[in-house]
Amino acid sequence: MKKIMLSLLLGAATLTGSAQYVGHKAFDNCYAGVQLGATTPLKGHAFFGSERALMGFQLGKQFTPTVGVELQTTLGVNTSGVGQRGAKNAIDNIHSSLLGRLNLSNVLYGYRQARTFEMEAVYGFGHNHWYVPSAQGEDREHFTSTAGMNFNYRLGKTKALGISLRPYIVWDLSANAYHAGHAQVQVTAGLTYYFKGSNGKRYITKSRLYDRPEVDALNAKINDLRETVKAKDAELAKKHREVLDLQRKLNDERRLRPAGK
Repeated sequence: MKKIMLSLLLGAATLTGSAQYVGHKAFDNCYAGVQLGATTPLKGHAFFGSERALMGFQLGKQFTPTVGVELQTTLGVNTSGVGQRGAKNAIDNIHSSLLGRLNLSNVLYGYRQARTFEMEAVYGFGHNHWYVPSAQGEDREHFTSTAGMNFNYRLGKTKALGISLRPYIVWDLSANAYHAGHAQVQVTAGLTYYFKGSNGKRYITKSRLYDRPEVDALNAKINDLRETVKAKDAELAKKHREVLDLQRKLNDERRLRPAGK
């Protein structure tokens, strides 16, 4: 999985490396969102009988049309670690992850401006803190890995708001890495707000790599030079015709002159 995601990220960097975009200030192309959904063990427990509520929020930034990053935090409601369901805490765990985002729509179809619908592949690592009632033992700390998809739909002409569906798998890495028995399935839906950037847009736009007045002045200069070259060519052609005319007259004189004179 890690090798696949690394290959995709490198490919995206290659595709966008030569493009230039505006909006590279610290708070350009940023967004915030909230989400609600459910989580359930991937294996070892009843899939639908063990689901619990999940809520959270995210902050993110888009660096290029294909690559972005997101800090996501979710709160598990009335759930606990794998094998310890039934804890009575209202909020049983806080899970924070740093996720890399690869916009598959822009990788596959190119980018001109923000799409109404787009798909993203997500992968990253995080930390999960389980709050266990004192009668059941001590709190637990787990490192995690997350992989999944974002299906985003952006609303309106300015693309200020969006809704998203996010199916993820979260692995607990404290035991066996990427083991189905130590993984959770998360499905959430949420609302995202895209902040306005320094250029007035809420999405990445291609930069204009020139100054319009300067380009107009250069074009005017080029046109003047072209006219000068055209005039010089006309003058040179005239001189060439004069030379040919003089050569013709000289040849006529030579033919008319008596021999020996």
